[in-house]
Amino acid sequence: MNAFGLVLTVVVMLGVALFILLFERRRSEGIQRDLRQMADERRDTDNRSGDPSRRGED
Repeated sequence: MNAFGLVLTVVVMLGVALFILLFERRRSEGIQRDLRQMADERRDTDNRSGDPSRRGED
């Protein structure tokens, strides 16, 4: 493998790694948003259920 092939391989590998990191960050932010929304909905449901032992939990 000549120098050009080596440099090209390294550049492609770095590009793929960068793409994966950016994609995973967006995916993880979406997952966090969905989990936060589900927790808020569950907390609202628990507070409206009338169960005094569950009120005020955060």
